[in-house]
Amino acid sequence: MIGYQHVGALVAAMIALGAGSVAADGGVLATVGDRPIEAREVEQSLRIQLYELDMEKYRLTRRRLEQMIAEDLLGRAAAAAGKSVSAYVTEQIQEQLATVSDSEVEARYQQAREQMAANGQGPLGAHSSFDEQRAKQQIRNVILRERASQGLQKLLERLSVETKVSLQIRPPDPPVFILPDANDPVLGPGTAPVTIVEYGDFECPICKESVPILKQLRTLFPDQVRFVYRDFPLASHPHARPAAEAAQCAFEQGAFWPYHDALFAEAPELKAAEYLKLAQHLRLNAEEFAGCLASDRPKAAVTKDLTEGQRLGINATPTFFVNGRYMGGYQTLEALREMVDRALADVQRLQAQQPTEPAP
Repeated sequence: MIGYQHVGALVAAMIALGAGSVAADGGVLATVGDRPIEAREVEQSLRIQLYELDMEKYRLTRRRLEQMIAEDLLGRAAAAAGKSVSAYVTEQIQEQLATVSDSEVEARYQQAREQMAANGQGPLGAHSSFDEQRAKQQIRNVILRERASQGLQKLLERLSVETKVSLQIRPPDPPVFILPDANDPVLGPGTAPVTIVEYGDFECPICKESVPILKQLRTLFPDQVRFVYRDFPLASHPHARPAAEAAQCAFEQGAFWPYHDALFAEAPELKAAEYLKLAQHLRLNAEEFAGCLASDRPKAAVTKDLTEGQRLGINATPTFFVNGRYMGGYQTLEALREMVDRALADVQRLQAQQPTEPAP
């Protein structure tokens, strides 16, 4: 019998064998009693994790590639100048290093003192003039390192243009999923060509940070994007599931999105008794809300979303799907906008490929 503690190791071993060996057979990988487990079933549940592994490989490869390019560029430029790489770089960024002024150091020092005092750590450099001088020297060294890094980056950008560096490496394409329609909270026109589905958690700090970003995205695409919210309360967040169930009760009264915003405004530690107060504040029917909370309906709705998310292989929040294309974790407005533009372009391309009916 395989113990639960060995399941993770078993899956890791299967991944280590390589996706090619799994896909090559494409048949049954194991049987449990009379139930076969096929390769496609395993691969479906691992699509997100395998993509993240590909992304990590891409990031490592790109980081090393950029290091090699920088070494080559600096080596070429230093040789052309008849200098060592160290002497050449120092000469090129010397101007940036000379721009550190006493007033900038003093400003950073005062800012650090205020920050430490606010954190209850005591004022920086308050013990003696020696402590103050040492603190200011440390700050000056930090600024010098920042200036050196900025100067080196500008130098490499200039040398890249002069040497005509071009990168052929590209990140892996995110997987695309077919998400079933369900009775979920929706915001935006039903005719919108792009649908963004978010699996979120009301105790997730990144989900909370995403709320204003998604509102900005709605203003950019008022007619082109429809938003769908699905619950994925993480087991590590004890307040997430009760909050999700309360939001489902608000959904029953057509007030999911105001309740959603109010929950995130108060997140992450609302007490159970406060869910009803929040509903009353939003002028919901308190009796119906309380009856919903006492029923199994919100539990079933949250379980439905959670089960579907687990089937997709989701293990963190927020997780977004833009017309089915996966985006995991914190997303900037620029990243979301780029993905929406890509989805709109895909829709337009598909429409252009559809044959037009001949005129009668």
